[in-house]
Amino acid sequence: MNKMNEKWAIFWCDLLHPIIFDEIEPDAVNKYLTKIAQDEVVFPDGQRKKPSISTIRRKLNKYREGGFNNLFRKQRSDKGKSRSVSSEIIEKAVALKKEQPYRSDRTINRFLQEQYSTSIPRSTLYRHLKQENATRLKLGVSKMKVRKRIVKDHTHDLCGKWCGKWGVGNGVTS
Repeated sequence: MNKMNEKWAIFWCDLLHPIIFDEIEPDAVNKYLTKIAQDEVVFPDGQRKKPSISTIRRKLNKYREGGFNNLFRKQRSDKGKSRSVSSEIIEKAVALKKEQPYRSDRTINRFLQEQYSTSIPRSTLYRHLKQENATRLKLGVSKMKVRKRIVKDHTHDLCGKWCGKWGVGNGVTS
């Protein structure tokens, strides 16, 4: 059970508790729901806004159907999969990259445009290449840049010959 998901379920139970625990007469439920919809509340994600009456009714119906556990947000069944681009096209893009690791996203998209009359946005393509370990770094073609630190004993030691050439730091003034 996800903590944030649990917070959302508790939030809706707290908002609807007078109805859930029969503290309100059945005739006054609609009036209470309308009142809730008019008041601004702080949602679990930190936003301050008014919940819509349709959302409140939907959450109440969900609670009545399945109790507290029915208030949890459902995970998408297609989570992590592309909805706009077919898996066949993504597999082809990955194969193109593995075949020639130096191919850029533009080159891969040109191939896809010719074959499938479609292209994949750069960020989407890179996300899928990364998932399939088909980036230049993962394929071993490119290495991380070596970063070096310059260390000197004293603060202004970097000046060296350059500062002397321009008369800086040696007491010479212009």
